[in-house]
Amino acid sequence: MSPRPAAPMAALERGGPVLALVTEPRFAQRLRRYLEEEQLLDARYRLQEVAGGSVALPVLEVAEQRLRELQESGALELPCSLLRIQVGSPIPSKAASVRTPAQKLQLHGQPWRTSILHIEAVKSYAPHVHHIVLDLECRPVLPA
Repeated sequence: MSPRPAAPMAALERGGPVLALVTEPRFAQRLRRYLEEEQLLDARYRLQEVAGGSVALPVLEVAEQRLRELQESGALELPCSLLRIQVGSPIPSKAASVRTPAQKLQLHGQPWRTSILHIEAVKSYAPHVHHIVLDLECRPVLPA
């Protein structure tokens, strides 16, 4: 996956208008999937409710022209409109707040090296729910 270009933060920080696709809640998940596949969704922020019961999916500023073309051609196949919405304080996405295990292991300002010594599947509770046991070795990385 290629890196996404960053959207200008100045508008978001001062509560200015943000480019978003506005749709009905029942179409939001399909639209989100499409925008993620096309790398048009600004994944740093969550879907937000707007007036009239609609929801807004923040999109990358650099994608405005492409989104307008998709709308005009009917390629989106979902009822939505491209608008600038006023955002008081943007809601960070959950993905933006997730830390990797290596980041979580930065104890006392020191990086750690981890390795899995042994892993064993114990039980399956339901589809996609598995109980595993693993031996994890964690050692501080010594400065060179």
